[in-house]
Amino acid sequence: MTSGNTEVPYHPSPMVQQVRTTFILKRKHKLHLVNAHANLRSRRLKARHFIYELVEDTNIKKKEPVKVILKTAIDGLGSLGEVVEVKPNRARNHLLLQDLAVYASPENIEKYASLIQKRSDEDQPSSPFALKTVKMLLKRVVSVSMNLHNPWTIEPWHLRVAFRRAGIIVPEEAFTLPPQPICGPDLSLQNKEFAVKVKINGKEEATVRCRINHFASQPTERLPCPANHWQYPAEPIFPEQAAILEELTRNNPITRYHEEDAEAY
Repeated sequence: MTSGNTEVPYHPSPMVQQVRTTFILKRKHKLHLVNAHANLRSRRLKARHFIYELVEDTNIKKKEPVKVILKTAIDGLGSLGEVVEVKPNRARNHLLLQDLAVYASPENIEKYASLIQKRSDEDQPSSPFALKTVKMLLKRVVSVSMNLHNPWTIEPWHLRVAFRRAGIIVPEEAFTLPPQPICGPDLSLQNKEFAVKVKINGKEEATVRCRINHFASQPTERLPCPANHWQYPAEPIFPEQAAILEELTRNNPITRYHEEDAEAY
């Protein structure tokens, strides 16, 4: 801002925002009523009368959860029409404002009573965490370690053990293997991939990348394992699975390519 030939610095005023805070206090020393003590020399309060003790600070008070009715299925929270309890901030910012839920008031409970009946059971996830589990499995690369010397054919129990080593508990009946058998030992299969389907709660299905690794009990006989091999693409064992494996690799956020690493250096 300028005035004639003199330049006057401009200082923007700070933004003032109302803050709702409530502190409940009580006096540490009791006041004397003047009418009850007419012989008091002065009606003025003493310094000790302005000493307060904090009874409650509403800023740190634990807020009670809010009950809402979900208008759609939300991963890790609930299904369509389900009444759930969430924290007030999450209810307002992530559910109510985005029109994903409404307050579970008596009026809304009556209004949305038939919400679940409008959609068939096939549209509902089997559990609040089913869809979240599917997304997690789509990003995983499970190493299937097979014997370097003894003959084998991959069966569901091999996958159950491999998934358990990766921290994922899956029953054998939930696996669907490729129609062609995978037999070994065969070093041409080393570090190659194949896709298996995993059934979740007998309803949702996820495709998981599995990678062959020949393992030997003797450390001197073990094959070298590339560092962070799960981050890089691998050659498919079956050409008919190449498209789905490529899509899973491309959509995985941790995927890296050797060409990009070479350019970085």
